[in-house]
Amino acid sequence: MIELPRWAMGDPAKVAEHLEGIRNRPTRQERAKERLDRAFSEGFMTQDESDQIEELVMTWYHWAKAGREHLGYSRVSPMFRDMDRSDVYTDPEEYDLRIAAAQAEQVDVCLNQLPAIMRSAVGIHAANQDAGGEVYRNPRLTREEQHRVYQEAKEALYPMLRKRDMVKIAA
Repeated sequence: MIELPRWAMGDPAKVAEHLEGIRNRPTRQERAKERLDRAFSEGFMTQDESDQIEELVMTWYHWAKAGREHLGYSRVSPMFRDMDRSDVYTDPEEYDLRIAAAQAEQVDVCLNQLPAIMRSAVGIHAANQDAGGEVYRNPRLTREEQHRVYQEAKEALYPMLRKRDMVKIAA
């Protein structure tokens, strides 16, 4: 004897509705395909993903601002130049700095693929965010154009950063 679920023993019209709902429900494969299509669609960016890109841009800005070209002599004695640094005394803050530097390098690679006007828009936006006001501007663009170009740059950065798994998919 086959044991039926409780819903199958009720009103035949409701049972038929329930069965129709089960038949029309997308399968696991269809739901997975829909999630993948949404995840890899080029133009779809949620607010959370936009905020993640903002954080990555600011990490890049601080990393790029701190970078100095090598002038003069090395800070390391020639005797110890090839020594490998030990992680014995490394604290969590140093690990975070290393992760941020690696992320900034990847963002730098992505930014270098953008047109010059977009790169400058990203740099100006990050500098203004860091300064806390509208301090920097591009003389070739109005404020509205600057903002529009920056948004276009974020949209262009989004698929590049997604391919590098730097922007996490919002659920």
